[in-house]
Formats: sequence, structure tokens, C-alpha cells
Amino acid sequence: MNDYVLMLISAALVSHLFLRRQPASRLRVHVCGLAGALSIMLAVTGGQLLEHLIVAPWQLQHLRLFLLLPWQALLAWGIPQTLARLRPQWPTEGLAWPIVGNAVVLGMALQVVGEQLEWQATLSWAVLAGLGFWLALALFDDLNQRSEHAQVPEALRGLPIALLGAGVMGMALSGLSGMFTQ
Repeated sequence: MNDYVLMLISAALVSHLFLRRQPASRLRVHVCGLAGALSIMLAVTGGQLLEHLIVAPWQLQHLRLFLLLPWQALLAWGIPQTLARLRPQWPTEGLAWPIVGNAVVLGMALQVVGEQLEWQATLSWAVLAGLGFWLALALFDDLNQRSEHAQVPEALRGLPIALLGAGVMGMALSGLSGMFTQ
């Protein structure tokens, strides 16, 4: 459980830092969260499908990573394109880089495929990880907005307060580690 929490928080922090390069509105953060959640869900379930159709029958366990990386790149390109076609008013430009740089997508796919879970368990892990990523990204955005309007010392503005927030979020969420045991 601790590995999942740390993976989600670190991925949300990296994606949040990618989003800070451009002017981020609340809508842009939630579109990125939705795109990240969709990429996690599709990468994990697609990774499970690749495992059962290609890797296991042909005994290509050592090439699993090289099959998942193109799948992740395809998702990183396709999800923002699909969202832009479905909702043209949403700010989807530049979302491919936070998705392709999202380590939680590849990490969750490798973790779930390595554990060889059933389809229902794989889908539930994927949905919960996607929603957790979206929540962590929204919390980082809220922390960023609150720290801009609060009386934060000049030395802590920007990245230092984001890293402190990530540490506090990690400690708070790792307190839940004994709650969900297998």
C-alpha cells in the first residue's frame, strides 16, 4: 500500500510541476486529472490484455516493458486527442507530456501484470489508482492556490512549499496503509 501511495503522490507532483509551466486554471487541472485517470485505467487493463495475449503465450516476460512503453505512448497521444474532439472547449493542448512522463501509468501496469490479478481486481486497481491520481493532482493545485494567497515566506514560495505539501500528503496517506490489507 505504501508503494502505491508514494507512486501516486510523486506522479501527481511531477504532473503538477508540468502544469505550472503554462497558466493552469481549475478546468485545466481537472482535464489533466481526467486524462491521467483514463490513461492509468487503459494502460493497466491494456497491459493485462497484452500479458494474456502476447507475453504469456510467447514467453516474452523479459520484453514486457518494451511492449508497455509503446502502449503508454499511444495512450498519451490518443487520450488528449479524443478529449479535444469530444469537448473542444476544454484546454487539452500540451497534455501529452504530463501523461507520457507519468510514472504511475507504467508502474501500475507493471505492478498489476506482475501480480497476475483477476480482471475484476485489475479493473478496480486501475479505477482507484486513476481516481487517486486525480485527487492528488487537485490537492496539489489547491495547495498551490492557497500558498499564493497566504503569507508564506518568500523562501518557501513555489517548489519548496510544493515539496513540503507532498511530504505532508505522503505521511497523511501512508497512515492508511494498514487499513486495506490483502
